[in-house]
Amino acid sequence: MNLPASLHALPMEALAALIAGILILLLPRILNYVVAAYLLLVGIGGLLQAFYGHGLSPQALIALVAGVLILIRPAILNYVVAVYLILFGLLEAGVLRLS
Repeated sequence: MNLPASLHALPMEALAALIAGILILLLPRILNYVVAAYLLLVGIGGLLQAFYGHGLSPQALIALVAGVLILIRPAILNYVVAVYLILFGLLEAGVLRLS
């Protein structure tokens, strides 16, 4: 298995998740900032996809809002992540439709 070739084939979100997980394991004190940065990266990635002609996904907007909220108020990390995961799960399951 050629590791650099397989890393190149990973989607940006997957690579960001791997880096975020490793950072959190190595430096647990920066959990809030790593989670916020990950969510902002996912949100910006979704906005870039919309800019290049793909539809704007509600998940990208939710990730952006969650990332900004965590940066502004790190103490509410648990609640923001919980609401993010619930909304994401409902959207992915098709129970909630925002379009």
